[in-house]
Amino acid sequence: MKNESALWNKVKKNLTEMFLTRIESSTINGIPDIHGVAKQGIFWIELKSDHAKYPKLNKWQIVWINKYVKAGGVVFILHENLGEALSKRRLRLYRPVSAFTDPRTLVPSFSFSVTGQWPDLQRAILQELAQRDPEARVA
Repeated sequence: MKNESALWNKVKKNLTEMFLTRIESSTINGIPDIHGVAKQGIFWIELKSDHAKYPKLNKWQIVWINKYVKAGGVVFILHENLGEALSKRRLRLYRPVSAFTDPRTLVPSFSFSVTGQWPDLQRAILQELAQRDPEARVA
């Protein structure tokens, strides 16, 4: 959890064009870590910061994400692989669009260096949301 807290601090500092709330729930199994709202839409972000090459999700998280996506919701997974050397470390953004059972099958929709490119990540999230609603604009 310490690593995810550090990732949360980076997210809230750098994703400034959206309203983000950290959710720490012991009552709802699988609910993602962050609820987000932007002019372009509502979404959730699951944070993963570990030594895995892919986002390791538990069965409850997989079920929750699949149900939410099936209902028409948007969920992103932001994964940081701490096993990579800092100079090569990247944050990867995944957006499941259909049901999955194995997180290793997910393909990142955006990847960037941990040392920068936060405006690009923010733009990528907002563009994903805007694609769902043609009336929403991304600056």
